[in-house]
Amino acid sequence: MFGVNNIVIYIFILNITLQVIIIFTMPIKYGDLTIIHKETENVFTTLRTWLGYEKYATKESKLIFLFDDGEVYDVEDKLKDFKYKFSPICFGFYYPLYFEKTEDTEESKTKQNYKRSYFFKQPLVENNKKRLEFRPLFSSYTKFDHALKEPSIYNCIYYCHKSGDKPNVFGIIRIKSSESMPRFQFAYDTDEFTKEEIIYLIHYIFNNHK
Repeated sequence: MFGVNNIVIYIFILNITLQVIIIFTMPIKYGDLTIIHKETENVFTTLRTWLGYEKYATKESKLIFLFDDGEVYDVEDKLKDFKYKFSPICFGFYYPLYFEKTEDTEESKTKQNYKRSYFFKQPLVENNKKRLEFRPLFSSYTKFDHALKEPSIYNCIYYCHKSGDKPNVFGIIRIKSSESMPRFQFAYDTDEFTKEEIIYLIHYIFNNHK
C-alpha cells in the first residue's frame, strides 16, 4: 500500500514529468533582437538616462532580428500589419495585457471573428519583489544564459489556452548590453506565430508608447 508521503511524491513526479513533456513537444523557436538607438538627446531623454531609466525605442531606432535559423531582418524588411486586436496599455505597463489575432482568411477578418487570445503572464511575487520565470520557455535556446538576464520594461511572457493547458507561447527577455544598443532574446511557438507575425508583434510592443 502507498503511504500518504509516497502518493504526494508520486503526484509531484508526475506533474514534473508532464511539464517536461509539454516543454519538449512545444514547437518553440528563438531569436535575438538588437536595437540601435539614434543618438538624439534632449532634456527629457537626458534626464531619464541620468535617473537610470531604460531608453525607449523611437521611430528612428533600428530593430534588427536574428532568428535561430540564421535569417537576419531589419524590421523594415518584413513589417506587415496583421491587425491584431490589442488591449489598451494600462498605466505602468509598456505592453498589452492581452491581444487577439484573426484567422488567416478574408471571411473571418471581415466578420471580426477572433481565433485566439493571448494573455500577459503575471509575475511571481517573492519577498515583495516581482519576477518572471523565463527558464521554462528559454531553456532550450543554446544562447540563453540566465546569468545574463537584465531587468527591462519590455521583459514579458504571454500564454494562451490550448488543449486544456495554458502554455507559454511568446516571451522577450533583455540580456546584458549597452543602453545605446540594447539586446534581447525572444521565444515563440511556431504553431501560433510566423516570423513575420513575431516581427510585427515585437515592433508593436517596442513602439506602442509613442
